[in-house]
Amino acid sequence: MPPRSLFPVLALCALLLAGCLPESKNPLSSPSTSLIDSRLEGAYVQRDKEENPGYWHFHYRGVHTESGAPARSTTWLEVLTVEPTKDGGLKTQRYEALATRLGGRDYLSFIDLPDGGAKKKTLPYSFARYEVNWCGDLRVWVASDSAFAAAIKAGKLHGKVTHHKFGDDVEITDTTERLAAFVAAGDPKALFSGKPMIMHRLGR
Repeated sequence: MPPRSLFPVLALCALLLAGCLPESKNPLSSPSTSLIDSRLEGAYVQRDKEENPGYWHFHYRGVHTESGAPARSTTWLEVLTVEPTKDGGLKTQRYEALATRLGGRDYLSFIDLPDGGAKKKTLPYSFARYEVNWCGDLRVWVASDSAFAAAIKAGKLHGKVTHHKFGDDVEITDTTERLAAFVAAGDPKALFSGKPMIMHRLGR
């Protein structure tokens, strides 16, 4: 699987390659059962980078209603990142995500949208765990490739692990229900390990 960008405002380590994250056929919750977590909405700056800061905007997508009525929010969270580049330009990336609460903790199932924003039905989901503190700042941990690979090899999840010289490609084919049960019963610090992204709230 060729590498593709993931969370472009992360300048370091393997988080920049989707091949370093498990990819799933299904999300942790369906659009009909996902949550609208209003704490997420707003603008953030990510300063835990060696170079320029990255900027994020989270917004729940609305749908048209009857004429004159306010737009109704859906459970689809739209995410836009903007990052200054060394040549003086701007780099942007778009994601769509679903929020899920499992075992008292909060998770995202997100899709990396291709350039142009056209979404194909075959795009895989990746997973993250998040926390929002008292002042609205956001911490995000992405799924551990090795932890989900071990679960597939042990028969705890359905999927495929393909080894190559750069690491393992982890493809999860299990159902949403089984995925949610696995994550809810697991150790969140093992399944979503590593240094978190820290996003400081700028406003709503």
